[in-house]
Amino acid sequence: MEFSSDFLTKYDSEAELRFLIDMIPELIVLKDGEGRWLMCNRSVREIMQLDETQYKYRTDREIGERYPILRDILEYNHMTDEQAWNKAATLVIEKSFEEYGGSEDIWEIIKTPTFDKQGNRERMMSVSRNIMNRRITEKKLYESQERFRFIAENMTDIITIFTMDRKIDYLSPSLATVLGYDIELVMTQPRFTTLHPEDVPRFSSAFEAMFEGELMQAKVECRYRHIQGHYIWFEMNMSRVSHDNGEEYVLVVGRDISERKIHEQQLNSLAYMDPLTGVPNRRYLMKQLEQDIKTACQHNTMVGVLYLDVDHFKQVNDTLGHEQGDQLLIQMVERITNELGPVDTIARIGGDEFVVVLPIMTDRNQIAWMAENVCHTLQQPWQLGKACMVTSSSIGISIYPNDSISTADLIRHADAALYEAKRAGKAQFAFYEDVFLNGR
Repeated sequence: MEFSSDFLTKYDSEAELRFLIDMIPELIVLKDGEGRWLMCNRSVREIMQLDETQYKYRTDREIGERYPILRDILEYNHMTDEQAWNKAATLVIEKSFEEYGGSEDIWEIIKTPTFDKQGNRERMMSVSRNIMNRRITEKKLYESQERFRFIAENMTDIITIFTMDRKIDYLSPSLATVLGYDIELVMTQPRFTTLHPEDVPRFSSAFEAMFEGELMQAKVECRYRHIQGHYIWFEMNMSRVSHDNGEEYVLVVGRDISERKIHEQQLNSLAYMDPLTGVPNRRYLMKQLEQDIKTACQHNTMVGVLYLDVDHFKQVNDTLGHEQGDQLLIQMVERITNELGPVDTIARIGGDEFVVVLPIMTDRNQIAWMAENVCHTLQQPWQLGKACMVTSSSIGISIYPNDSISTADLIRHADAALYEAKRAGKAQFAFYEDVFLNGR
């Protein structure tokens, strides 16, 4: 089944956004300037037991009228929305709510209003998180230092407590277990010594905001260097804690998220790779070609775009079957890859169609030489199971900047040149500028 690129882009963005929002445990509600609900995430729907037809395009009060059990909380939402609108800035509040079972929870509610260019109300984003556990943890931290130290000494999370003059007051023994460093040595070193240089600005910005009172909580992902030299990904959760006696400190809890990062990288690879041949897909191709064009522009070089397919590929499938046809494509990628340089790219964009990008070319002869090599290697016999067969490939070529400076146009022009190469007899290549610009 074929889908247009516009459909795939829209589907990806909408589906991925919905999935991402629904995965967030906090309660998220988006309203328009009139207070009507536009969307909410799964956490809200589950707690309030509402589906989209019951809340969408209705205000808090309208929903409360239909569902009296929610009236009090929705009225509170409306009141605090107005406070945020009047403040014209983010409003952070804490509120205790009694659950249906009689227990009490403390919630931190962040209301963020936005306005259009004329100053009219536009959107209200509300994010609520249950901070009861955090409050309990903070209280117990001071009520039982021995219990806290026992937990800290037997966990893999790295806990650091900073005084308000930014000095380390406590560093958990897990630092030695996870990163291999001696605690006393680390406490005497300059701040951020083991932090990856690329992550220092992002982390230090959030870190300083905690002490300046601009943030009460922050979460930053960054890399710390192990004593053996490699880096480990951590999720750093920072909290500014105020004790009843007036004492304040900043609590930083670092958790190893290396496995999660590996999983994210694998998912990202799947989004940009062709599952059959293992080479990049169209999405990756367009990003890479755009980057190659920028590089060529900076260095005043050319980029060759080769569009190719298998001549009579349908006959291969019809004669030998689709499984052998797939094997032909896999072997085809291997042969082409062997002809390419380290900075060249091959991508499968559909069926038996492939695009090869040749960056940093200095003249057209280099591109022609590469196309000729590819044509030649693809004319050699193929061993597909027990069958041995011979086929060929045709190639259409466009060149940046001769033919276009647009990635889409370069692909389209190379495709048009491919058609002309086939019409001229197959098993050959044709340049777009020869066929369409020079009138050959």
